[in-house]
Amino acid sequence: MTTRRLEGRKVALALVGLVAMLAFDYSPVLRGEVLAGRDVFRIFFPDSAFLLESLRTGELPLWTPYMRLGQPFAATLYSQVFYPPRWVAVLVSGHIVSMTVMHIAHAALAAAGVFLLARRLRASWPAALVAGAMFGLSPMMTDLGIQQNVVDAAAWSGFILLAAYDLALQPGRGPLTRLAIFSTLSLFAGSPETTLWQGIIAVLVAGFVGATRSPGARGTGTAPSASHAASLGPSKHEGSVTPRSTEGRVAPFVASVSSQHVVASREASAQAEGESAARLALTGQHPTGASTTEGTAHVAEHPAAQRPLASPSSQIAPEGDASVGHPAALRSLTSPASQVASASEKDVSVGRPAAQGPLAGSASQVASAFESAPHVTSSSTSEPEQTLHVTTASPRSSRASRRGLRSRVLAVVAVAGGFILSAILASVVLVPTAEFALNSLRAQGGWSEQLAWSVSWPQVLSSVWPLADWPRDRYWGKDQWFILNLFLGTLPCTLAIVGGLHGPRRARPFLIGALALVLLSLGRHFPPAAWVLQSVPPFSLFRYPAKYFVGTAFCLSVLAAFGLDALGRLARKLPPSRVKAAVAFVLMGGAIAASGPVVRMLPMRASAEAGAPWVPFALGLAVVTVLLLPWSFARPRRVRHGLAALAVLELAAAHSLLGVPRYTPWGALKQPFSLRAFLPEPFQGRISADIEGPEDPTRVGITNTIERSLDRLIPNRFVEERLPALEGYGAPEPLRSDVFHLAGERGAYDLAGVTHYIRKGPPPFEDLELIHQAEDGTTLSRSRTALPRAFLVQRARVVSDEEALEAVLDEDHPFREIAFLATGEPLDQPECAGGSVRIEKSTAQHLELDVSACDDSYLVVSDSYYPGWRATVDGKDTPIHRANHALRAVRLTPGAHRVHFDYAPTSFRLGLALSLLGWAGLGFVWLRARRRA
Repeated sequence: MTTRRLEGRKVALALVGLVAMLAFDYSPVLRGEVLAGRDVFRIFFPDSAFLLESLRTGELPLWTPYMRLGQPFAATLYSQVFYPPRWVAVLVSGHIVSMTVMHIAHAALAAAGVFLLARRLRASWPAALVAGAMFGLSPMMTDLGIQQNVVDAAAWSGFILLAAYDLALQPGRGPLTRLAIFSTLSLFAGSPETTLWQGIIAVLVAGFVGATRSPGARGTGTAPSASHAASLGPSKHEGSVTPRSTEGRVAPFVASVSSQHVVASREASAQAEGESAARLALTGQHPTGASTTEGTAHVAEHPAAQRPLASPSSQIAPEGDASVGHPAALRSLTSPASQVASASEKDVSVGRPAAQGPLAGSASQVASAFESAPHVTSSSTSEPEQTLHVTTASPRSSRASRRGLRSRVLAVVAVAGGFILSAILASVVLVPTAEFALNSLRAQGGWSEQLAWSVSWPQVLSSVWPLADWPRDRYWGKDQWFILNLFLGTLPCTLAIVGGLHGPRRARPFLIGALALVLLSLGRHFPPAAWVLQSVPPFSLFRYPAKYFVGTAFCLSVLAAFGLDALGRLARKLPPSRVKAAVAFVLMGGAIAASGPVVRMLPMRASAEAGAPWVPFALGLAVVTVLLLPWSFARPRRVRHGLAALAVLELAAAHSLLGVPRYTPWGALKQPFSLRAFLPEPFQGRISADIEGPEDPTRVGITNTIERSLDRLIPNRFVEERLPALEGYGAPEPLRSDVFHLAGERGAYDLAGVTHYIRKGPPPFEDLELIHQAEDGTTLSRSRTALPRAFLVQRARVVSDEEALEAVLDEDHPFREIAFLATGEPLDQPECAGGSVRIEKSTAQHLELDVSACDDSYLVVSDSYYPGWRATVDGKDTPIHRANHALRAVRLTPGAHRVHFDYAPTSFRLGLALSLLGWAGLGFVWLRARRRA
């Protein structure tokens, strides 16, 4: 079979496996159900409906008039206004189904990205498949569908780290552009905490990769180290004469030996051809224990092959790629004349210069090649892999360390520059977001939600041990409820531990990242992390430390790939044994039987006993599988395949047994709003709804809250019906919304122009007129005392915020005759008759009023006061004053006026200019480079 056909078959099998896993994990979708839990129906359904409305009308949705008397929309990152996949999904499948489509697509994207990253890090095919499945298709990621923006941003992690890895190895416009674009998409997806941990891991990778780059400058005669050559994979490296490898193709390992330098080179080999060549080169007609992985040739230690492998004719390195060595030659390397270090992670093959076949060259030829190289030096490193340095003269250690530090710093700067460029490209949303944050409750000194929903220690354990964290504490208690299921698989997590302990050097940044992020996710349960999250920007700007655990899962998935390959190498040293397999099976059964009593003796939660048998069963099955696979040429490969299959099957079983995520029938969600017939058309007032619902939606049992959420308009579903409301749900909360919008006093309702109330129960005030009562107790009532959206007053006072709020909540409603201003000029005119206000045009970002003032007056509009709104009176700019604690007002002279309010924030224009400048610069660099080419 040709190399291209072999690779094509692998790609096809991977795609089939991905589709099959997606179909299994999301089988309820095939039965006509969709994701609708938690924030999906509370936030993402309404936001998608408004985004769809804006796209159809051709208006950029910078401001929504439906929530909290109006608030910024594009400045809320999770609205994903500038995220292209959101546009496509909403336009194609509608605002409800689009959330399920988005989640499945991004789960597949997350799995594909980690798979490609693992392959770039030289993991085998089965190891890369396990890594992709562990991150993109785990119960944790599947259940995160209720937090769609986190999933969307995390889906780009593999591609971001892949670009950062390439940029650290070989700086250039290609990797830099890919890093900037993928990071920009992550920012547009609306989870800045996710982009933050992606940047942390990328910088760690750059630091370690930069340390392995060749410290020699171009033309110095210094060859790249073997560890660097291993990290390069199929790409070229400046200053290296290593030929570009072709994956799946057999090529000889050539060592060019001269009086000046020795260059160690290696190329990948295909499975079938590699096996045949290894047999012929090493043992003649006798088969050996060699095996070929995807892109790497391995030579296994078979009992029957021990004698020929130990003979002076050949020596096989215990792990990594196939190597040819010589004991006598290795002994001779201890002399001052020449020394060569053997690479234990990815062994370097050294043969005679004229070698024509794979692994060609006899022992005498290898020894003579060694003896003809008087300037061969070896450097021993502390990690499992040792690097081969070939130089014309041994450089001073201080100079080499300075070059290594310079290489590391340059790599980190290049990756950091890529993220800075992505911030510039995403300025169109980041600058308005920063402005919204400064005008939200988070800007107040008393904001202290940074540690809300910190991951507890039992929840960390539940990533390996299913149900170890149940029952959880109260909804806003010690446990986090952001991620309902943290299980990543017992076997995959065990592989990650093996990869962290026995993986190559390039696994270290992911090990450090996993440890750092899991400690951050602990939040209040780990004092140093609590201090960082509360005191160190940018961590102090965010809440819910549980979000960092998604980064932990990403790092563990990459480490699992290294762990699987490490166990594959171990399979060459561990002979199969049916007796040992039987003993392991019996021990597994004993551990399963004893798990219940043992857990009951430990201070663990009640449900931990139910999940206890899972751990010994998964690990025992893996041990039995390894011990039962017979000796053969392909034993390491079969071990990898067997363990990979078990890991994927465990993830599939977890989806079935743990029952995540929860779905809702599509038919129940597409029912129309039943109370629409009882509301006037067109609707000119505002509504008030119970936005919060139950405090803990996970503990109210089986209810029809989601199915009935549209009829109750909770929490933001009034947006789908285009009904402006006083309340709103979602972060960040605008300034003063906690004391004004949620005051619950009749004065605030009347001032805001609330004409209709929807409650699950009786009307909130006795004088309200009951219009309709549904079977489930939901009531619709009407108020006769609400003020119009815009009205005139002839008296005004400049007061403090406390006095203004006191006037709003006063039972006498003084705001009906007096405007309580934060800025502006006082006014004291007698009340006059004949003034009128008529709304001529009203859109999301524009309000046009026809006003007739009988005297000097203030026009009060019950829309939220917020920077970025501009007012004109008869075509002339006029200042907008904050009135009645949270509303807008403009000063008018007697007579008829045409008043316009337009939302044109400077923050958006500035952000747009920066983004356009960044994209234009990026395009200019590409065009210039293309013209030069």
